Amino acid sequence: MRIPATIVSIKQETPTVKSFEFDLGENSPDFKAGQWVDFFVRIDGAEAVGGYSITSSLMRQYRVGLAIKLGGDNPVPQYLHDRARVGDEVEMQVGGHVYYTRDMADSIVLLAGGIGITPLMAMMRCVDGGAPGVNATLVHSAQSSVELLFRDDLTEMAARNDRLTYAATITGTHDATWTGLIGRIDRPMLERIGVDTDALYFVSGPPTMIPDMRRLVASMGVPDARIRHESWW
Repeated sequence: MRIPATIVSIKQETPTVKSFEFDLGENSPDFKAGQWVDFFVRIDGAEAVGGYSITSSLMRQYRVGLAIKLGGDNPVPQYLHDRARVGDEVEMQVGGHVYYTRDMADSIVLLAGGIGITPLMAMMRCVDGGAPGVNATLVHSAQSSVELLFRDDLTEMAARNDRLTYAATITGTHDATWTGLIGRIDRPMLERIGVDTDALYFVSGPPTMIPDMRRLVASMGVPDARIRHESWW
């Protein structure tokens, strides 16, 4: 079922990503951390649709946050980055079978590549605000520090909540001001961070990342039944 929504805020998060918050009013669905929405908008008289993961907290079901990267052939990101304004009305429909709920595990490890962090951000917010007793570790890989979406929010969350761990790594060029991790996510990096191999794992990123991370996590003794993934392309 499509749900009407109104844009209530727009923020430039990185050079290529804007975040949008939508008010769903009384029509809010009961979405889960990690789910996505089909996003419908009319552009020059024709309907266009894009799929985007929900980034917002479950504690505010009447509001939905999306982080949308500019690029690709779909006209929706171009429209949202260039023409969308606060007050615009759109429609959305919730879907997706890769998600986290409190009863699924007491410990989760989240491995993100680029814009693939979006569904995992919702999981971190779920653990932070609505899943007492759960530990969560998020490792985010991006080409540059400026593309580390939600870096400030995650750093602040991890600083005040000792159940949360956040680590970021850069795979491209970096300058002397970067003090975080360097290189692609690999076993030595995960062992240095101290990830829980008994946790439930979620992987989200470009298609080439998914099989690599699944093999990596499996090599650390994590069974396939405890590895979930979301692909981005």
